[in-house]
Formats: sequence, C-alpha cells, structure tokens
Amino acid sequence: MRKIRFVLEEFFRSFHKSIFKNMLLMLMFSISLVMGVLMCSYYLDMGDRYKDTTQHIGDSTWHSLNIVMADYESNHISDSFTTVTGCRNMMNYYEELSSSQEYPFFSLNDAQSVVMRDSDLMGFFGEKSYINFLDEAEPVYTFYTEDEQCLMWWLKGAQIDLGAYQMFGLRTVEGEGFTEENMVIQKASDAIPILLGNDYQGMIEVGTTVDINCWGYVYPCRVTGILERGSSLPPFGKMDMALTSLDSRIILPHGIRVKEETKNVDEIARYAFNDYIAVEDGIVCLPDGVELIDMIAAFREVGDKYGLPPAQIVGTSVGMDLFRKESDASVRNLLILTITLLGFAFYGLFVTFYDKIQSNRRTYGIYLMNGCSLGMILTPCLMEIAVILIPSVFIGRYVFLSADNMGSFPVDVTVRVVYFFVGIAFLAGAGFITYLMRGVDAEHLMRQKD
Repeated sequence: MRKIRFVLEEFFRSFHKSIFKNMLLMLMFSISLVMGVLMCSYYLDMGDRYKDTTQHIGDSTWHSLNIVMADYESNHISDSFTTVTGCRNMMNYYEELSSSQEYPFFSLNDAQSVVMRDSDLMGFFGEKSYINFLDEAEPVYTFYTEDEQCLMWWLKGAQIDLGAYQMFGLRTVEGEGFTEENMVIQKASDAIPILLGNDYQGMIEVGTTVDINCWGYVYPCRVTGILERGSSLPPFGKMDMALTSLDSRIILPHGIRVKEETKNVDEIARYAFNDYIAVEDGIVCLPDGVELIDMIAAFREVGDKYGLPPAQIVGTSVGMDLFRKESDASVRNLLILTITLLGFAFYGLFVTFYDKIQSNRRTYGIYLMNGCSLGMILTPCLMEIAVILIPSVFIGRYVFLSADNMGSFPVDVTVRVVYFFVGIAFLAGAGFITYLMRGVDAEHLMRQKD
C-alpha cells in the first residue's frame, strides 16, 4: 500500500509541476493524431467499406455514387437549375462521367415510380385494365406541375441510361430500344423515348405519346419499344442481388441530350435535373489494379471543370470522403502540416520528460539510496504519459471523429488506427524513459550537482 501511495504522490507531484506543458501536449496530440489518421486514410485507402453498395464482380469493383450529400452544405446543385448555363454544366457533367473510358459508368434505378394525370392514364390505356401496372392502388389529387392540380396515378417504373441498357443486354420485341440516336432530341419540347415492359405488349402500341411526371418534372414521351419478356435489372446499387423484373414497368431514360441551344430555363431544367438524378443513380467501375485515389482525383477534375461538387464515391475511406473536394496541392500541404505537427508533438513529449528526469536526478538518487526500486520511479512517468495521451484518444474519437461530425461515414477502422497511434506514442515514450534511466548509478546521481 505504501508503494502505491508513493507512486501516486510522485505522479501528482510531477504532473502538477508541469501541468501547462502537459495540457499543451494533450491538445497537440489530439489534433495531430486526428490529422495523421485522416492523412493515412486518404493516401493509404484505410477504412471500412459499405458492403451493401460496393460489389466485387470479376476483376473490378463497382461503387455507387452520391451527389446529394456531396452538396449538402452548399447550393451549387440547386443553383444549376436556375440558369441555362448552370443546366448545361450539369448536363455536361453527367455526359463526361458517363463517357469515361477509364472508369465505366452507368445509371439505373429499378424501382422509380412514374406519374400520370388521370386523363392521360385513361387515354393511355383506353378501356384496358391498368391495375397490374400501378405502384399505388389509389390516385391522389395534388399538384402535377407548379400551376396545375389534378388527380394523379403512380405507376411502376424504372430509369436507366444508355450504358445500363447496353450493359444488361436489354432487347425489344417491338420497336427499338435506347440508342445513341433516339437519346438525342432536337428541341427541349420534343418527346423523349420510353420503353415498356413485356406485359404492355398488345395493350399499348409503339409510337404512343403521353406526358409523364418524374421527380416533379413533366416529360413529353413516346413509346419507342416493348422489351422482351423476362427483361430485368439488378436492384438499385446492388448488382450482386436478385434481379428485378421489368415486365410491368415503364422505363424512362437517363441522359437525354438536347441539341437546341434554348434560352428557356424551364424547358431545359428538367433534362439537367434528370442528369443530376442520373449521377445520384450512378454506379462506377474501378478496374482491378487502378487506385481509388486516382478515380477520386478524376471526379474532382470533372467537378472543378463545371463548377460542381465531385460526386461522392460510396465505399471510400473517411479521409478520401473528407478531402475529395480538395486539390492535390491542398492535400499535400495538409500532409506536410500533419507531419510537422506530429514531429513537434513527439519532440515536445520527449523533451518534457527528458527535462523532468534531468531536473529530478538527485531526487531519484535519494529514492534509490532509500530502497526505492527503478520500477517505482518509472511508473509515475509512464502514468503521466498515459494521462497525456488518453485524453487525446477521447478528444479525437468522440469530438473530431464522432458520428455527429462524420455522419454516415464508417469510422471503425479509422478509430482503431487512432488507438494504434496512441499505443505507438506510449511505447515510444516508455522506451525513451527506460533508455534514459538504464544502468542508473544511485551514488553517481547523488554526487551530481543540480
């Protein structure tokens, strides 16, 4: 009991004597540990993966995209639909992503409902039953457009772009499918192509036109083809799951190109918004052997080119997510700053304890001459190091890397690395103190002058 009391008293005496330095070291280690972990996460691709949205198929990894959260704290996206230039930037943004040869990209949503006016629905189906094609059993009277209220019906639908149509080998038994030609319209007011599932065969003729509301925008549509029976797509963002049948669905296209240089924002905004949703519904391929950080840099360049935030690649590490908008030069500057800060933190730790041991050498000599073991002298020093580092762990884990700050980002691996770094710092400090105290000669310490 006397030994424990001695260790505790020595610890409190030493800690209180340099409390300001110790508090400063706590702060330095907290910041430098978090920055160090994030830098490792960015450059070493260190972190958890979203198993539900990242699939390994063949020699490639497929990542879902997210552009809604990428623009959560700014208005870049919403501003894109208020001017013709902004709309064109959004459309070009999607087009450049979808045309990438290095990172194959396509968009799909296997369960995107489409909306028709009650009058359009009756004209579309005529006297035929439409019960099996409804997504909602009852209609709703609400706003169809900003200025029009009417009775509306929700029908089963899906949205895909040309890349998804080709990749999943969809074929038509009547008419034609999506092609590079029919995905381009001359004027913003022209009808866009839509496809119908095989259950529509014999009910709706190819060439039928109808207005369809999707995501609050109304598109004039023309049926260009009816798909083969059994046509299907993987569930949204889950390519390795059971396929969804398209037999009873209306398939709207992503990625419509408008050739006319219209000055009417209202006409072109719907196509810009459609491309925005296409990115949100996007899946991008990372070929085997290609670094994820390179794909993030490519997305960043496309975003910078059109003044838009880079789409978030789901399944990246925390560091890659946080710094995806930063230029390579900015991230390198952060790396240099982090290394410098870590160096100062460790230097401060070592200098602090070197000074402690040198200034207390006569005291340690007295302790040793009175039968105190070297372990009893080292223990308060190690406790002091632990007390400096442990708050750094809690500050880093529960303040900087908390769920509130990280949102939905997976942080388990990152947090474990924080613990690893702290463990390394503790062992380094313990080793340094042990080195200073090795082979201590009590009589020599007593003979030394302060």
